[in-house]
Amino acid sequence: MTDSGSVFQTARLSRDDGFALLELLIGIVILTMMTLLTLRVSAFTGEAYYTFPERYTRFKSEALLTGNPRVYEDDTEMDYPMIRLGENGTVNQARTLVFPCGNRRKEIVIELGTGSLVFR
Repeated sequence: MTDSGSVFQTARLSRDDGFALLELLIGIVILTMMTLLTLRVSAFTGEAYYTFPERYTRFKSEALLTGNPRVYEDDTEMDYPMIRLGENGTVNQARTLVFPCGNRRKEIVIELGTGSLVFR
C-alpha cells in the first residue's frame, strides 16, 4: 500500500508544477501588456513635437503662395504664442517652443527673419 500512496503523491506534484508554469506565463503576459501600454502612452506625449514642423511648414508655404501676412495659432493643448508671418514668409519675432516628451523636454527654435526651424 505504500507504493500506491507514493504514486498518487507523485502524480499530484506533477499537476501542481504545471499550474505554476501556467501562472508564470499568465503573469508574464500581463506584465508585457502593461509595459506596452505604458510605452504607448509616453510615446503620444511627444506627438506635438513631431507634428509641429510639418504644420508650420505647410502654413508658411500658404503664406508665400498667397502673398498675404498670416498669423499661425497652434490649436493643440500646448498654448504656444502666435507666430506672425510676413507676405514673403518671414518671421518678425524669434521663438523657442518647448515640447514635453515623456520625462524630457525638446525644443524647436523659430529663427528671426527666414522663419527657419532649428531642432535642439
